Amino acid sequence: MEFPTSYKLCAATAALAVGCTFSYIAYKRRGRVRNANDVFNYLTVEIVTTEESCDSVVAELKRRCQKHHALGFDCEWVTNNGKRQPVALVQLSSFDGYCGLFRLNTLKAVPLSLKELLEDESIYKVGVGPKDDSKYLHNDYSVELRSSLDIRHLAEYCGYEPGGLATLSSALLRAALDKSWRVRCSDWEAEELSERQKKYAAIDAHVAIKLFALLLEKVEETYSSYWELNYNPARVWTRLYEYCSKYADVGYKTKHTIKLKDHAKEKDPKIKEPTKRYKLTKRTRPLYNNGYLQAPDGELLCICDNRKGMWFVNKGLADLIKEDPLTVRLKFEPAGRAVGDVGRYYQLEKENKCVVCASTNHCIRKNVVPREYRKLFPEIMKEHSSHDVVLLCAECHQMSNIRDQHMRVSLAEKCNAPLPSSSKDRFIEDMAAKKVRSAARALYHANEKLPEDRRKELEDILLQHYPDQEEITLELLKEACNITVVTENTDYESHGIKVVDYYFKRSSLLKLEQEWREHFLKNMKPKYMPALWSVKHNEERLRVKWDEGRLTREDMRSIGLTTF
Repeated sequence: MEFPTSYKLCAATAALAVGCTFSYIAYKRRGRVRNANDVFNYLTVEIVTTEESCDSVVAELKRRCQKHHALGFDCEWVTNNGKRQPVALVQLSSFDGYCGLFRLNTLKAVPLSLKELLEDESIYKVGVGPKDDSKYLHNDYSVELRSSLDIRHLAEYCGYEPGGLATLSSALLRAALDKSWRVRCSDWEAEELSERQKKYAAIDAHVAIKLFALLLEKVEETYSSYWELNYNPARVWTRLYEYCSKYADVGYKTKHTIKLKDHAKEKDPKIKEPTKRYKLTKRTRPLYNNGYLQAPDGELLCICDNRKGMWFVNKGLADLIKEDPLTVRLKFEPAGRAVGDVGRYYQLEKENKCVVCASTNHCIRKNVVPREYRKLFPEIMKEHSSHDVVLLCAECHQMSNIRDQHMRVSLAEKCNAPLPSSSKDRFIEDMAAKKVRSAARALYHANEKLPEDRRKELEDILLQHYPDQEEITLELLKEACNITVVTENTDYESHGIKVVDYYFKRSSLLKLEQEWREHFLKNMKPKYMPALWSVKHNEERLRVKWDEGRLTREDMRSIGLTTF
């Protein structure tokens, strides 16, 4: 991609979106998040395509997990035209880094040795969402996965926010996983897996067992890992069983964190009070309070949120120079400084008003590049950048969303990426479960008001769903009131993925981003955009990084480019 010579004069640094995390990393590198490929470069990866090699790898995995009684576990498959194909790959990893990648699409059937391992109740198969994978293995190969354990149960027990595997890995192992949709949605049935696919698959399984071990340490509240000590194996197994048996083969249900006020009565989080739904969340306080973040010599680095500025102060990384407006001066040299128009953009104060009509009433954040596309962009295009977040009043926000739909229709035709006809394409409603939940809620909230025959009918519905229960208890009602009735359709292939893939294959992800910005300017005609806001902001920013040697070939490939 060619750039005007003037772009070379626009020096800027992504660090000068100066996110708190990046600056803290520059100050304290031992806590930095590293690429998972570098962190786990010790892995031994075995590709299994024959029954003989399967028997050998399974035997080695069993030998290596005698002490731990657990293996990291994951599965991969291909989705064609929105339909899930049979599981193509099963990944298993020991704690010490021995990984077996079992290519079921090549094996055609699950060898007996692998089937026995997956069905062995004495060995935990740990990961994120293993319960779903177990359903697919059962449907596709009649394998009954036993002792699967979702590590989010342990994360929640330890007080961590139970996010996905990538979130937990970054937070607890300081390792950033490759979660690019290009590898997640790649061809797992290919004749030969690429090196990137092999690393991705092996690391996912290995991270699961590492997180499992770390979380068990937290559960034990000990400072050293018993995994590395010569404990009696039977004693270790007793400890594992004590902590993990109640979570074995139990699917994880996402829960909402509820903060209680002092002396407040705790409500059952599973039984929610009726709430009014609003289409838009309007801001009740200013988005921008325009604090100042300075370098040690007093040079302005960027305008920042007051909370971000005080974070540096509270961490002992900066001095509070002035309270109003908040001015904070770092005690260390930042990774970069603001140079050129791209850098100066982040030094400008932002106004709390609609960029279209200048209204200051209840403004709402607007993502100029919609999240359904931007979330699929590589990190190098998103990191430390708030360029595409602007404020709109409620009326302009609604109008902008309506006009965005015309752009989506255009992209759908151009990229052969049909828009979903409704949310039903993405989510599946279990009508039987919905009937059970309705019955439970009626019994829970209005039991005394129900006619005897109706109450008996509802109780029968519950007992049919829970055949191991002989009577209706309060605990059973609470569980049934919160039963999941809507699940994500794993066969769903989003419009956003197809559009981003189309532009990536044509080395034009930056162009897709620019088209959305141009669409916003053309259709909304904003008169109050921030100074120096640019359609080519990211292009200019990345060019600067390239010229300064801070953009790697891998970064370039993730954007779909080979050179600037």
